[in-house]
Amino acid sequence: MKRIIFFIAFVALFQYSHAQTKAISFDVNGLKVILKPTEKETVSISMFFKGGVMNYTAEQAGIENLALASAATCGTKNYSVVDYQELADEYGIAISGSSTTDYGTISMNCISKYLDQGWKLFSDAVVNPAFDKTEFQTTKERMISAIYHSQSDPETRVEQMSMESMFKDSPYSINPLGSSKTVGGFTAEMVSNYYHNELLNKNKMFLVVAGKITKEALEQKIQASFKELKGKPYTPPVYDRKMLTGERLVVEQRDIATNYMSCIMNAPTMNSPDYHAFVLIINALSGSMNYELRTRLGLSYAPGATIKTQQIPYSSMFVSTTQPKKAFQAMVTVYNNIKEGKYSQRYLDALKKDHRDGYYRHQESASSIVEDLGEAEVLGSYTLVEDMVPNFNKVTLADMKDSFTKYLKGAIWVYLGDEQVGKAAFQ
Repeated sequence: MKRIIFFIAFVALFQYSHAQTKAISFDVNGLKVILKPTEKETVSISMFFKGGVMNYTAEQAGIENLALASAATCGTKNYSVVDYQELADEYGIAISGSSTTDYGTISMNCISKYLDQGWKLFSDAVVNPAFDKTEFQTTKERMISAIYHSQSDPETRVEQMSMESMFKDSPYSINPLGSSKTVGGFTAEMVSNYYHNELLNKNKMFLVVAGKITKEALEQKIQASFKELKGKPYTPPVYDRKMLTGERLVVEQRDIATNYMSCIMNAPTMNSPDYHAFVLIINALSGSMNYELRTRLGLSYAPGATIKTQQIPYSSMFVSTTQPKKAFQAMVTVYNNIKEGKYSQRYLDALKKDHRDGYYRHQESASSIVEDLGEAEVLGSYTLVEDMVPNFNKVTLADMKDSFTKYLKGAIWVYLGDEQVGKAAFQ
């Protein structure tokens, strides 16, 4: 299994984003803006669109991802596809669009000296996308290729199975990439209508910027480019956050050399007071799994545990192995050791140090800062990221044990590989 170990996964999920100063927030004509001033020579900008999979039906799966990717690549009313791409290439401007389970984005990255050129392309992609039919077809075919790839990749398939099992019969289980059937049926006109009618609404959008730019200069750009942006009534989705109870097994047959196993469990939301202690206990679980299953028993090369941070989060233990039964037994042993509190203050101090180091490493990337602040805003408030380090420093051993007891009550075991071997492993 090519999964990265939990610490790296944790860093990717929460990506601390302090730079030289704290982020600030303000409104410009009703559009919320989050600005993180930095002294970097690069600038990163993202327009976030709230809602994600809760914006559409299962029959429309993939439409938002395709709409945002097309808006960012299929020309604008002021720039043909060729002119748009040539300008982007000339100034080294990277513009992209995509959608996840909880939100979508159109993003732009460039070096600071070409911010004016980058802003023109970015803002025009947001408010005036052209959805050129020829380029749209190319983008759609690229999306379908990505879907086939995701279906053939075992790790991605296990993640999809986890979402499908955890949120069965809920809109939250919709795959934001869609399927080849749903995406293949979308036309440029359908996607354009979705973008303009469903997404282009300043009450549903907010802008995040990290770079060497003042609040005043940014306000002027927003006033000039987004003054015509309309606001329509928007009611945020209501999420059905049920605690998982009991235990069950989901198996999918696949002829592969290595079997993939994952144990799905509850987790607190990012804005919960239990969040930081729970992250550290899962971090401890991951480290212990890596030592026991990889170093001591040689059952897997990348076992671990992680948290899927989203509107309805979950945690998981994962492993790829040729010996499912032994791996299952070892996972249960490690789980019980952590449940009994077999970790020390010294271990907790080491976990906190790892997170502080991750905090500083992620100051290096403007795009990571923007992604972190935007995701935190979707999940409650951008200040959740700003306050992350001091909140981790407050966690005690008792907090970790309490969070384990509170959330780790039920489980869904997900297995991809030889079906008979898998069922035998869990008996």
